[in-house]
Amino acid sequence: MKKHKVGITWVFIMIILAAGYFSQRNQSSKTTEQGELGGQQITTPQQIKASSESAPPKTGNKKPPQSLDGEGITVIGDSVIVGIEPYLKEKLPKITVDGKVGRQMSQAQKLIDDLKAKGKLGDRIIIELGTNGPFNNKSLRSLLQSLSDKQVFVVTTRVSKGWQDTVNTTIKDVAGEFHHVKIVDWYAASEGKKDIFYEDGVHLKPDGSIYYASLLIEALQKQ
Repeated sequence: MKKHKVGITWVFIMIILAAGYFSQRNQSSKTTEQGELGGQQITTPQQIKASSESAPPKTGNKKPPQSLDGEGITVIGDSVIVGIEPYLKEKLPKITVDGKVGRQMSQAQKLIDDLKAKGKLGDRIIIELGTNGPFNNKSLRSLLQSLSDKQVFVVTTRVSKGWQDTVNTTIKDVAGEFHHVKIVDWYAASEGKKDIFYEDGVHLKPDGSIYYASLLIEALQKQ
């Protein structure tokens, strides 16, 4: 009986030793795996998603927009445009500028037809007229209709004459009828800036010419 108990005891001892051996071997295997991974970084699905969301979008072969150089732009005006022409051409060397002292809106249609026949009429046209006299809604409407395939900018006027408000009202009323026409509000932009004008309150000093030119360029760049 005593020998039987001793045998059972040795069986339990062997079981305990075997369990300890396999436990130690399993732990050693895990340690080896970690050692083999070393300093490698394991990327989780969450990290992949975050990286994808933070990465800048691919632009492919898309080219950045070209800078404005004046090509395809025609400016028609009176003596105010004559004064700012050098400043416009400094910034937009390929622009076509046709200004004439004393020019009125009634002369614009013939000039546009002539420029078109010579291949000098661009796809974007700036019209600055009204300094030398008023015009009616009908004449302006007819002119703008003839330019329906163009992008047109009509500039309001500042002139110390009785027709100033009539000109500006006509421009705003008629231009609003056309989707291809935008107003450049020189009258509003020059409010309170007497120091940029010469004594006549119409023609511009160099600083005023630069300001006027920048206003036109800004309007073109928004398109």
